[in-house]
Amino acid sequence: MATLIRTDETSPFLQRPTDDSCDDDTNHDQRPPAHARKLTLVNGLAIVISLQIGSGIFSVPSQISQFVTAPGYGLLAWLFGGLLVWTGAASFIELGLRIPNNGGIQEYLRACYGDFAGFLFTWVWCIIIKPAANSMISTIFADYLTESFVAGGDAVAPWLSKLVSAGCVVTMTLVNCLGATAGAKAANLFLFLKMAALATIIVLGCGVWAFGHGEGVPSSEYGWFGQPPEERDVSLWDWLGNFGTATFGALWCYAGWEMVGFVLGDMENPQRDLPIVINGSMIVVIIGFMLMNAALYVCLPMSVMRTSSTVAVDFANRLIGNWAGLLVCVIVSISAMGALNSNVFATAKLVVVASQRGYFPAVLANLHCSNEKDEAGYIEEQLSGMPRLFRRPIEVFVSWTQHRRWRRNVPLFPLLLNCALSIVYVIVGSFNGLVTFIGLAAYMIFFSSAVGLILLRRRDKRAPMAKTAEYSTWLINPIIFSRKEKA
Repeated sequence: MATLIRTDETSPFLQRPTDDSCDDDTNHDQRPPAHARKLTLVNGLAIVISLQIGSGIFSVPSQISQFVTAPGYGLLAWLFGGLLVWTGAASFIELGLRIPNNGGIQEYLRACYGDFAGFLFTWVWCIIIKPAANSMISTIFADYLTESFVAGGDAVAPWLSKLVSAGCVVTMTLVNCLGATAGAKAANLFLFLKMAALATIIVLGCGVWAFGHGEGVPSSEYGWFGQPPEERDVSLWDWLGNFGTATFGALWCYAGWEMVGFVLGDMENPQRDLPIVINGSMIVVIIGFMLMNAALYVCLPMSVMRTSSTVAVDFANRLIGNWAGLLVCVIVSISAMGALNSNVFATAKLVVVASQRGYFPAVLANLHCSNEKDEAGYIEEQLSGMPRLFRRPIEVFVSWTQHRRWRRNVPLFPLLLNCALSIVYVIVGSFNGLVTFIGLAAYMIFFSSAVGLILLRRRDKRAPMAKTAEYSTWLINPIIFSRKEKA
């Protein structure tokens, strides 16, 4: 099997693999050489925090509010989700130090269950989770962009929102097809804009809370945990089911902590830095998300929180003015587009690496033939039994894209596959439905990884000469995380 290529945002997409074997039996330590380890503790914290604070924090509060009966329970959903994620993150610290290879969850599952588990993960991640996440990010972009052009709070037609979402996906795909990396280079700017918007909401919300002038909890007769009469007859099971659905929204917002495994091999001192990076980022993000949502509940009535998909705009409009709401629309739209660009970029790379492993068809990584001169004959042979009406457009497309695929190393086929799948999810999915859909798929994978940690510990006990783990989390952490996913 070909050796996997280590890639970053500045390296070519389609690098030709070497012929050396990458089997686990012959290559136990895939860590990069010491001179390549350049991620410091601060770099790691910045990466994980930036991955967790995504554009979803500006839309998910509305989704969570729809499934809770009072603002206080909404905050509890954020806290509960954060603590559950933390138990999983603690498990991933030990997994990361036991299996210090770039590749994250794919490498963990391969080590725990075998190569087939890595194969299944790659397909679920690339065909379901990432394209669905792209469709959600593009929906956030569409909601905030169209909000800036709608006057008087008029609702935007669903078909128009989906059209804008699909257009955003196509645009970001075309940008990456052209080989542009401006979005990756501007990642720091997008992070600054999101952090600035988050901090502004928290500071203004604290000020309103201090003076007791908010239109939300301070003006409500029900307070933080009181329920209107029409919501007091909800059965316990219905309440728990709705609370669980709300928690899935929080879990999606906290996502990003698991991606540290993809750069673990580049850390200068992973044994020291990884626990600090994951635990530190979880503390910062949980506190930040809860403070922001508390600010929203203080300043906005529960009815607005439940019906508006652009709660940050409503917050700015009511506290500062329409110009601030327009500014928030621009900031969130730009941030969402930047996040989508990074997701499209990363998904294409994952598909290429998976193709090099043999998990996807070789053509996606340009491994179907040795060079572009041989490709014409290969395509003609593969399509020989197809009617000319269908064969000719494929031949023209392959010929038209040869220069970019072979000479500029642009993975057009993975990019187009991701674009098509994302548009399908945009068309058939709703924001709330996709939150639950992604949550179930992603956290089943995380659940399997946490169970795998317990299996690795059992193997260590059965092997007297096994190397002692450099870091051990409390056994209760993977157990809690696993039990939660079963529920």
